[in-house]
Amino acid sequence: MEREKHLPQQYISTPFAYTKFSKNLSLLQQTVLTKVSEHLQGYVRHFFGSNLRNDPKVPRPLFSEAEKNNGMPEFVMSYAELGVDIANYNVARAAVQEVLNLTVDAPSEDSDGKASVKAFNIFTHANISFEGGTGVSFRLNPEVVDYVFDMSQGYVRHPADIARIGQIERMPMMYYYLHKKSEHWKHRSVRLTVLEIKTYLGMLGNITEGTDERSGRPRKDGKEKKEAYPKFSQFKKNVIETSINDINRLRKDGLLDVCVSYEPIYNGKRKVGNPAYIEFTIYDTIGQMQQAVQKRQQLNLFADVEELKPKPGEKEWQKLLTMLDGEAGEWLGSEMSDLLKKMTLDKYDGKTVRIIATQKQVADMENLLDNNVLKNKFSQLLGHCFKGDKRKKVCLDYNKINK
Repeated sequence: MEREKHLPQQYISTPFAYTKFSKNLSLLQQTVLTKVSEHLQGYVRHFFGSNLRNDPKVPRPLFSEAEKNNGMPEFVMSYAELGVDIANYNVARAAVQEVLNLTVDAPSEDSDGKASVKAFNIFTHANISFEGGTGVSFRLNPEVVDYVFDMSQGYVRHPADIARIGQIERMPMMYYYLHKKSEHWKHRSVRLTVLEIKTYLGMLGNITEGTDERSGRPRKDGKEKKEAYPKFSQFKKNVIETSINDINRLRKDGLLDVCVSYEPIYNGKRKVGNPAYIEFTIYDTIGQMQQAVQKRQQLNLFADVEELKPKPGEKEWQKLLTMLDGEAGEWLGSEMSDLLKKMTLDKYDGKTVRIIATQKQVADMENLLDNNVLKNKFSQLLGHCFKGDKRKKVCLDYNKINK
């Protein structure tokens, strides 16, 4: 689909529940869905000014009972409105047909009259015109519109042509999700786990369908769908990075209202597997984002430099452990040498070495130090490693841990 860079940006309000149907669809198919939302803007505006807004029911209906009983309006959209070239008619027709086949699970009754869940088509009376015709016309299924447009989940505001101007298929949904979680950009920092993002994007497994590994879209071949991009490095590169870059490209071109940076946050220093969460930061302009990112990178660089600096006494403690593997270990004795190797340095203040040890290790150490000969040898070793002189005294202390 050819991108139109300078489309005038009309912002529309879309029920958040409805955005979930965009998962695993192409940009053309998502354009069809956003055009449906654009056609429904009169109903959305009416909702906020009516008693429906205060309806306690879940799902909260966008349409009144009278509107549903009188028949849903018919929508017509041309292929030109979808940004489709007539030369690509067959491709467009196939893509639109797949959207018209979308279903939603809703409460129903089985043949015995018992409560059950049934898959309903979202659209009814669908018609796709032949080449040279008007385009697509269809109606919403009144049986399930309350679930498809459930207003209890809130709404998101976005450009009506967000899918049409996008280049990355998952970009529109990332934009919707960040808009929702930031409460319409009220909060400028949003923390999301990988599981939360994958759930919304429809990237988890256990769906009885096959999966195209490249795109993550379902193939109707009766096989179980596997989780798309199970490794975080793949997920970050192929989903997060590409989607956020596309958002920022559109902001740079003046076609979106915000730009976004992100950073995976881990618990601890080891950055392996999924992070604890991904922190997304929202900015109004590319300039603001670049300044903030540059400042954060400088702070991270200083932090890394600080981490590279060994803490006081670390070098000396490592020297002691190295000596225990040689003649000094034989001189001190294997029992104390093996015990010291199990301990780690906590801190050194220039006078006292405090080591981290279990209560049993401390008791064993004190028993060994009751031997004056062994105590004197250990004192000389501490003086040599920490003071450079075996005659200088270094005190010993413990940071006991319960283990």
